[in-house]
Amino acid sequence: MKKLIATLATTMALTSAWAWPDKSVTIVVPFPPGGASAQIGRTLQTKFQEKLGGSFIVENKAGATGTIGAGFVTKAPADGHTLLVASLGPYVIAPHLLAKVPYDATKDFDYISVAVQAPNVLVVPAASPHKTLADVIAYTKANPNKMAFASSGNGSSDHLTAELFWQQTGTSGIHVPYKGGGPVMTDLLGNQVDSSFMNINTALPQIKAGKLRPLVITSTPPKASQSR
Repeated sequence: MKKLIATLATTMALTSAWAWPDKSVTIVVPFPPGGASAQIGRTLQTKFQEKLGGSFIVENKAGATGTIGAGFVTKAPADGHTLLVASLGPYVIAPHLLAKVPYDATKDFDYISVAVQAPNVLVVPAASPHKTLADVIAYTKANPNKMAFASSGNGSSDHLTAELFWQQTGTSGIHVPYKGGGPVMTDLLGNQVDSSFMNINTALPQIKAGKLRPLVITSTPPKASQSR
């Protein structure tokens, strides 16, 4: 979140001399409401309107691992009034995994900033019998292709994290792709799916509420402090 605040401060300082925006700005989020990208889009919308005035509208255009919304943005006028807020999926994953995407990720966007960097966290519903990561590994070893791992879509970071997890632990599970993190959350809370390597921004409120159980996080562990 510190990076998000710094990005906003820099953007606002630069735009003060340009009288931007001079018309409504559309912030496109290429995923359904409720996921991490949607949360960041809403935060940007609020802060832009507070500092710059004018009208900022968040529009969710979900589908195809974010490539539908990303493709829409590349076809909009290049006048600074259509912005894209997305995870790394549409930029660096989908172009390598999908047979065709409606844009060239290296040429069709003017990249402004990385607003937020956040790890994924393996979560299960609070009612799940799995209490630890060791429980999940033991279960998936004993029951290949039985445990369902939901993701925000084919080729998303949570999908690839699950694939890497299975590869490194010698286990297997069922990948259940959704159209975004919001629908994944709905089914996790409803005990319709077993687990997800969900973005921590999306998962944290439900973890704090006791409705999801975190088992492991994908970030590098902090270095142990050295005694003097």
